[in-house]
Amino acid sequence: MSDIQTHLRRYLETESLLNIFFSTFDYCGPECIQAAITANDNKPVAGCCRAEYHKLFDLEHPAFELLRLEREKLFGKPQDHAWSNPVSPCEYHNPENGCVLTTHKSPVCIAFLCRKGIYRLREHYQIFTYDYLGMYYAMEWILTGDLSDHQYREFKDSILDMTQRIRNVSTCKQ
Repeated sequence: MSDIQTHLRRYLETESLLNIFFSTFDYCGPECIQAAITANDNKPVAGCCRAEYHKLFDLEHPAFELLRLEREKLFGKPQDHAWSNPVSPCEYHNPENGCVLTTHKSPVCIAFLCRKGIYRLREHYQIFTYDYLGMYYAMEWILTGDLSDHQYREFKDSILDMTQRIRNVSTCKQ
């Protein structure tokens, strides 16, 4: 396995942990998206997906190219998606169901959490370590190989810790 393939494997493992973190946190759908849909007369909304972020922020780097190629194999090329009622400029944003990418998202997409979501982590779960830009750069550095093995393990552990803290608080409230 080449270094780039190893970096992509690590990236996808970390993306999976972030997907679990976000589904455990469960903030965006009920707190933002549903409120925006209600305010928009029950019509689809873009939510946070207001640009072709995968094109704007992905680096010119072989690892990003491999991520893009695998994404297109799994989910099609951006131009393959033609929604009849688009609400977002991102081709991967299905107006009815949101992002069609369950994996292979760009670092900027998988790491994003709005300021209100970050405040919720702080107020309800005492999680002060989630930083959108820090997450974004860490994901980028995992993909490019610029994060050391030690830093990579620490980063994964921090995601696991945040997820467990949310679970613990949620269990205590029941």
